[in-house]
Amino acid sequence: MDVNALYDVVIVGAGPSGIAAAVSAGRNGAKTLLIERYGCIGGMSTSGLLTVWCGDASSGIFDEIRRTTTIKRGRRQVFDPERLHEVYRRLLQECAVDMLLHTSLCGVEHTGRQITSLSLLSKSGMVRVQGRIYVDATGDGDLACLAGIPYQKGREQDGLMQPMTLPFMVAGVDESQAVYPTFGTHLPLQELMQQEVASGKVSKPAGHVILIEGYHKGTASVNMTNMIHVDGTDVQDLTRAEWHTRDQIEPIIAFLRRHVPGFKDCYLYRTAAHIGVRETRHFTGSFRLTEQHILNSEVFPDWLVSRAAYSFGNHNLSGSGSDPNNMKYSGQRYTIPLGCFTTREFDNLLLNGRCISGTHMAHASFRVMPICLAMGQGVGTAAALCSKAGTPLQQLDTAAVQKRLLAQGVSAPQA
Repeated sequence: MDVNALYDVVIVGAGPSGIAAAVSAGRNGAKTLLIERYGCIGGMSTSGLLTVWCGDASSGIFDEIRRTTTIKRGRRQVFDPERLHEVYRRLLQECAVDMLLHTSLCGVEHTGRQITSLSLLSKSGMVRVQGRIYVDATGDGDLACLAGIPYQKGREQDGLMQPMTLPFMVAGVDESQAVYPTFGTHLPLQELMQQEVASGKVSKPAGHVILIEGYHKGTASVNMTNMIHVDGTDVQDLTRAEWHTRDQIEPIIAFLRRHVPGFKDCYLYRTAAHIGVRETRHFTGSFRLTEQHILNSEVFPDWLVSRAAYSFGNHNLSGSGSDPNNMKYSGQRYTIPLGCFTTREFDNLLLNGRCISGTHMAHASFRVMPICLAMGQGVGTAAALCSKAGTPLQQLDTAAVQKRLLAQGVSAPQA
């Protein structure tokens, strides 16, 4: 690859939304560069060990991935992160997407309403890359932040953000006896966990029991470590969260052995390579999605995401369990419009993934991986078409984008 080349589309962040954007841009004929700070692509779905699809959205790319990686275990759709990583790699290779791994964004250059280049840092030193359209798929919105796009963090009234979790997996599970609790289920087990926290056997702020069937027999994913009052854009908070969530793993496994049917012989199998950050910056885009739009099943004429669906899944911002302030959700499907992905400041920058323009409560629904994959497909298609047309993103022909999305496996919204 020639880093001095002018790319049609430059994407920072190779989590689910960034990968889907790169694949979609490549399939639509754009010369595409995908940049990732780690050596592993896929983000929380691979190195982050979040091994279950939560929520849904209409996305041809998500359907492709799900068909080749996923099995149904109980009521959940689970996958093997190693298999998923290989599927991601194949999709990117088929589209001839250029990659830069082990490379971090450190600067954004812009003139007027145009971002002109990105400064990157790697083991090879500093490099500058140029593109016609730039996509921020970093999760925390690092590109948009460096470009000066306004944002707020967390909950509107106090800035509190959802807790962080370090997922891990156990093996040695007796599936003939095992149960798999989540929020609001297996209440005696949830109460036992609270008692063990109160007695000091398990350290706060852990305090809930969430177990997910593993893709491989005898394994389970554990979503029970918990770190509150931390900021995923603060390196000291990230360091503290990584350290203290690992402290919680051994006591949690001891709890599982003592109390959870089927887990008496379980043992630590794998730990995520990095902490899972649920929420940080919410950027102020051209339009802001709210919880009311979701509850009303709003169909926007300029939609890029169709038939998204997930509950308001905030975890407790000040403790364990689910957030008591979560709004009731009845399975409504909704759309996300172009304006949530564009900014008022630049004509060639697209937000993508959980950092798009939305409220704290709306974010609790759209942050999940299937919806982020659908975002990436919409954003990648929009970026490719806009690059070819040479028009500002705000003047994009969304009907043309939607026509292309429908041809690529996306279902039209239901009015």
